[in-house]
Amino acid sequence: MKFLFSCLLSFLLLLPSFSQLETDENTLDAMHSISSHDLLEYVKIICDEQFEGRLTGTEEFMECARWLSSFFESCGLEPAGDNNTWFQYFKIPHTVIHPDCGLSIELPSGKKGSIRKHYKYITEYMPGSTSGSGQVNAEVVYAGYGITAPELDYDDYKGIDVKGKIILIEREAPVSPGEGAEKFNPWRDYSFHQYKLNNAVKHGAAGMIYNYGPIGNPNNAYDKNFIYVHVGDSVVNDIFSGTGKNHQETVEQINKKLAPMSFNTGKMVSIKMSTTHYPDGIGANVIGIKKGSDPVLSEEAIIIGAHLDH
Repeated sequence: MKFLFSCLLSFLLLLPSFSQLETDENTLDAMHSISSHDLLEYVKIICDEQFEGRLTGTEEFMECARWLSSFFESCGLEPAGDNNTWFQYFKIPHTVIHPDCGLSIELPSGKKGSIRKHYKYITEYMPGSTSGSGQVNAEVVYAGYGITAPELDYDDYKGIDVKGKIILIEREAPVSPGEGAEKFNPWRDYSFHQYKLNNAVKHGAAGMIYNYGPIGNPNNAYDKNFIYVHVGDSVVNDIFSGTGKNHQETVEQINKKLAPMSFNTGKMVSIKMSTTHYPDGIGANVIGIKKGSDPVLSEEAIIIGAHLDH
């Protein structure tokens, strides 16, 4: 049960100090039974190379799920998944990224020459986790947030031609949740990764540079003919350099005026992705239950959840 109690730590840190709480010996004993050394050992196990990152839908994920179910059993839990098993199965397509990926840009050098700059994996770019496989070499077009919303009188693609080109877009939307539900809700559906990718495909773009981190995120749509990467500031700044525009100021103007500021950057970029897509992947939640003894509360439950995947 130490593993399960660890899920409560972040919640408990928000509560008043123990001196302010009415506690009994059982509560204190339970809290003191949590060892940071034990928690670290559990993390080491699920991060072991044998599970290869625990991408949901892969056999390595299921191998880790089976380890967790055996751990639950050793804690005295009972299976609460499908058909009295530990697992609740669901369909989840997934894409495996192979090492042979890359991102580079052609930058002017001297009066007439140019140089090709190759970006560093992880620190400057991350492969799109649902990217198609192949290579695209094309001009980059800045397309703001990649949103087409007629009812909001907003279209980042208006006045630009992105067919066969690579778009550079921002994450989220020009209106943020922090501005309140009334303002944000009309933009909410347009802020999702899946929408942005599908909209880029709809407009004929061949690839996408997503200003998102760079971090890996497998939560996106998939199109076998569409290639994309996640990037950070160094890539964005290189694309904006020499255009006469400042990236931060451009985004601020879009947000302030709620008006697109899309333009052709003139920069040539090459994206190479090596991936394999598995449309019929199967994942599973691991579910265990510890039954209580109080007859009055026997039909009630406390649910504790955490991510097993990565």
